[in-house]
Amino acid sequence: MTKEEQDKDTYRPPFYDMSDEELAASAAFDFTAEESEQIPAEQPRQSQSTNHQTILERLLSKEQALSYAATQPVVFSPPLISRADIGIIGRNTINIVQGAFGSHKSRWAELVAALMLTGNDNDDPQFLEFKKAMLERFCVCYIDTERNLTEELPYAVQGIKLRAGYRLDQTPEHFRFTSIKGEERKDRFKAIETFIHHVRDQTSLHLFCLIDVVTDAIGDFNDPKESMKLFDFLGNLCDNYDATFLLVIHQNPGTEKARGHTGTEAANKASTVLQIGLEKDANGNDTDLIKLRYLKLRRGKKPEPLFLQFCKEYNGLQLAGADAIANHINHRKHKADTEDIADRLISLLSEGPLAKNEVWKILTSEFGAKNATIRERLKCIMEEQPTMYDEEGLAVRLTDYKEGRNQYFKLSLIE
Repeated sequence: MTKEEQDKDTYRPPFYDMSDEELAASAAFDFTAEESEQIPAEQPRQSQSTNHQTILERLLSKEQALSYAATQPVVFSPPLISRADIGIIGRNTINIVQGAFGSHKSRWAELVAALMLTGNDNDDPQFLEFKKAMLERFCVCYIDTERNLTEELPYAVQGIKLRAGYRLDQTPEHFRFTSIKGEERKDRFKAIETFIHHVRDQTSLHLFCLIDVVTDAIGDFNDPKESMKLFDFLGNLCDNYDATFLLVIHQNPGTEKARGHTGTEAANKASTVLQIGLEKDANGNDTDLIKLRYLKLRRGKKPEPLFLQFCKEYNGLQLAGADAIANHINHRKHKADTEDIADRLISLLSEGPLAKNEVWKILTSEFGAKNATIRERLKCIMEEQPTMYDEEGLAVRLTDYKEGRNQYFKLSLIE
C-alpha cells in the first residue's frame, strides 16, 4: 500500500480535536432573521456549487469518522453525574432543570456546577448524594442571561466557589463565567459560541456549561423555528467543543410545562429533564418542602422524586427529613394529586393498554380515594396533558379508546 493510500485510510480524530480554525468554520452559526433575509433567493451557480462542496466535505468527513467508530467496540462513557448508582447526566448531552418562579431551580443548577468544579471525590452532604465522574476534572462554564452584574451574579459566582471548596478571594482556573445580558438578542448565539470557543482554546478538560436562563438566548420563546435552531445550535456545540449543557428554564405560570415552544423543544431534545418546585399543603399554600422530579431520563429508569429543604444557615439545599417526607406523601396519596397519578400511570401502562375498570380499581386502592375522584383526576390528565415521558424517555399523553364493549386507557406517543 502506498503512502497516499495509507493517508486516505487514516482515521480522523473527533470533531473537538480539530484546529481552532476548523472548529470555527465547522460550528459557525448565524440564525438572525435580518441577515437570513439578505441572502439572495438565487445565488450564482458557482457560489452554490462551492457551498454544496463545503457541506459535502463536512458530511463525508463525519462519515469517515463514524465508519471507523462503527468497526470498533463501543464503550459507553460513564455518566458525568449520578445518584444512587443511577446515571443522571451523560457526557455531551443537553439537560434541563425547569421550575416556577422561586422554585430554587437556579440554586440547584449552581449546586451541580459546584459539584463539577470541586476536586473532592468524597461524599459531601451539601451535594445531596449526587456524585460526579471519579478521577476526572472538568471546566465549568457559567453563562448568565438575566442577573445584574453588581450584586446578583457576583453573589451566585461566590456561592459556587464556596460550595466547591474555594475561598472568596480565589479565582479557580477552571471556572469561567460571563453574562450575555447586554448583548442584542440577534447576537446571543454568536456571544455564547465565542465565549465557549475561547474557553475551549484555554483548556483540554471536558466543558460543563450552565446557561441560566436559556429562553433569553433567543428573541421569541414561542417561535418554533427559533426554538429548533436554538437546540440545533446547542447540540452542535456539544459535539464540536466536547461539552455538556445544563439549561435552566422557567415554567409557564400555573402549569407544569416549560415556557413556550422552547420548553417543548427542550423536552424533546434533552437527555434528562428535571422539575423542581415547592410542595403545597392541604389549603394549596406553599410549604418548605421542595420536590425534585425526574420527568425524563434517557439513560435508564426514572428514580423516585427527591425531597429537599432550603437551609438558611449555609444558603443552600439539603435533603428533607424522613418524617416530613412521610407525612407529605401520606397527604398527597389521600388527596390523589394529578401529578402523582400521572407518575403512576407511566409504570401502570408501560406494558400496554389496560381496561378502564382495572385502572380505576388499582388507583382507587393505591391512593385510598373514591372512584369518582380517580375518574375526575384521569379526566383532568387527559384534558391538560401534563408533561409525561414513558420509560424509554419518549413524550406521551394519556388517551382512551373503545374496542367492542370494552374501554381502555393507553399512553400515546406525542408526535
